[in-house]
Amino acid sequence: MSKKILLLLLLIPVSVKASCTNHDLTRYKSLATHINSYLDYNEETKKFNLIIYNTSNELKIVNKNDNKEYRVSDKIGETTIENISPGENVKLAVYPINGECNEYRTRTIYINTPYLNKYYEEEVCKNNTHELCQKWANTSIYTREQFVEKVKIETPTEEIVVPETEEEKEKYGIFDFLADFYIPILLLIIISGSIAIYYLDKKQKFDF
Repeated sequence: MSKKILLLLLLIPVSVKASCTNHDLTRYKSLATHINSYLDYNEETKKFNLIIYNTSNELKIVNKNDNKEYRVSDKIGETTIENISPGENVKLAVYPINGECNEYRTRTIYINTPYLNKYYEEEVCKNNTHELCQKWANTSIYTREQFVEKVKIETPTEEIVVPETEEEKEKYGIFDFLADFYIPILLLIIISGSIAIYYLDKKQKFDF
């Protein structure tokens, strides 16, 4: 009876799944740490492209916003996630592609795209360095009227210097000069007169 049971057990396929070892998982995590990324803004679509590079072909990247997977064909390459809106928060999860560790997340990457200021080209922002006039400023809480009013209130008014014309320069004559410098001239005349009177008086006393 025992021989029959043993023979039956040998005929039944047994599937034994190997476990994900700490050594394997550590290696995958190390590969994931080398992943880098940068944002590229498309002026036509008004969207960002996220370029992910230094990605091992042993790993896959899952965009948790829509669960799409991204892989590279080269040993170490790059992939692109397109059409990311300004002001969007992207969560990326990195997993091994094959092996016993493919269910283990080896890294989570968070990407926050900057807000596009839809008012930055308004007339009130021309030659204006106010922070709300920057292209990548979050102005979503303002209506256009509120935005313009706030920028006007918080922008200091600078004195406008109008250059003097040639005609105005020609009008500036001797009388204008005297009007501007009459006090120093008057003091000079008084001092010079006093010195002259002093020497004349001295000459008369000593008969020089």
